[in-house]
Amino acid sequence: MDEVVKRILWTIAAVLIIALAVGVTWGVRATPQIKERLLAALNERFESKIDLNTLDVAIMPRPRVNGTGFKFRHDGRTDVPPLISLGSFEASAGIAGLVRSPIHLKTVTLNGLEIHVPPGGLKLGDKDKGANQGEKVEHQPHPERPSPILIDRIESKAARLLIQSRKPDRLPRIFEIHDLVMRDFGVAGGSPFSAGVLNPVPRGRVETTGNFGPWHADEPGLTPISGAYTFSNADMNVIKGIGGTLSSVGEYRGRLERLEVNGQAEIPDFSIDLAAQPVPLSTRFTAIVDGTNGDTFLERVEAKLGESMIMAKGSVVRTAEVKGRHTTLDVEITKARLEDLMRLAVKATQPPLTGSVDVQTKFLLPAGEGDVIERLQLDGAFSIAQARFANVDVQKKIAMLSLRGRGEESAIPDGQSVVSNMSGRFVMKDARLTFSDLSFAVPGAVVQLSGTYDMRGEAISFTGYLLTDATLADMTSGIKSVIARMAQPLFSRPGGGSKLPIRIVGPRAKPSFGLDVRRVFGRN
Repeated sequence: MDEVVKRILWTIAAVLIIALAVGVTWGVRATPQIKERLLAALNERFESKIDLNTLDVAIMPRPRVNGTGFKFRHDGRTDVPPLISLGSFEASAGIAGLVRSPIHLKTVTLNGLEIHVPPGGLKLGDKDKGANQGEKVEHQPHPERPSPILIDRIESKAARLLIQSRKPDRLPRIFEIHDLVMRDFGVAGGSPFSAGVLNPVPRGRVETTGNFGPWHADEPGLTPISGAYTFSNADMNVIKGIGGTLSSVGEYRGRLERLEVNGQAEIPDFSIDLAAQPVPLSTRFTAIVDGTNGDTFLERVEAKLGESMIMAKGSVVRTAEVKGRHTTLDVEITKARLEDLMRLAVKATQPPLTGSVDVQTKFLLPAGEGDVIERLQLDGAFSIAQARFANVDVQKKIAMLSLRGRGEESAIPDGQSVVSNMSGRFVMKDARLTFSDLSFAVPGAVVQLSGTYDMRGEAISFTGYLLTDATLADMTSGIKSVIARMAQPLFSRPGGGSKLPIRIVGPRAKPSFGLDVRRVFGRN
């Protein structure tokens, strides 16, 4: 009996040895063919020649594939870095997955993954220029072809997305991608993915999940992508001139070259360094984003600053000349609280003026590294209703102006400080506001001004006219009224009343208001 058992065991061992020898021999012979099939599958999948420094396929003790120096050059371009490059990769597989079509890998681990987006993005010609302007461009349907390679899971712990500048001497914009996981790569419906992306400015981690693909090899910009993101605790202080902590959530859908994004953002402590007073800011937005170069076209932005609503649309695009992005907006503010806006620009703890304000303006923030307040340019018009000055002395002067403008000298009623209307045009450049057609009115008087306000030094310099319903004699008494009656011809205006040239100059907190004597005899 023992002899029979021994013979059986020896027979099994011999069979195993023979099978192992056959397997090793087959594996050695098959390895070159598997390598050729794998390389051919990669070339076919990306429709371009794939460069590899090394590619090793092992069957024993378990099937695996290792490679180094992977480079994929989109359209075979050698004038820019490879679109995708890898330091090395490791893949596990089953024997059947290596010999059958399509090639099927289980888990692929990527090391040193870098994605280089060339200057201007992945545009291929005039047919894509509309996408650069945020317009919807119709493309011919892309025929779906079965992928020659399938991967159950792709992992990358650390990768980098580099968007190249048009200037060869300028460093690229770099996004760090962590914990990238992609599943079912190569299937017809695309690949579910998750990743964390470190946004450089403002710096913070964006967590995103979604679906990517299938990859469009001939036109990568047409590759579909959809998903959702969260962006938390981003420090806005890294942008010169502003401060606060940003959080944002949203969803995106479309193609790499044209993503439709719907989201919302919150900055509970938004501030401009000029005044350094935090004001809560929240926004809801709809935008078109070119994922191949980062250009953003804002179709609609609804912002709430304090208790005031702001509407805007425009674009945030990369420029060829200067580092950063060029922001252009059309902004409309309707029935907002003036004090909400002034808290951003005026250092006083109490806003010097309150009221309801309407504003329409062009907003331009050129690319650059200077303070926001120095780069910001505005060109627009505004109107204010029911304005009230916070300074008691100013309130009294406004009330007295109204009384004198009507020819009255009675006591000033308590609380008489309402400016019924204020309006004008403004231009802002180099932290200086220039006003034209500026006017405000109280019963009996209108002030028409033009001039500047230096936002850094908080200095006022205005000239203009005070128009009153009353004559100079009506506004004075005693001997002054006699002198005023003699001087009235110099200050009379058509239809009655007076027109006095005035100047307002000095610091914002305590300006000097008076008659501009130099223009008394020189006015028309």
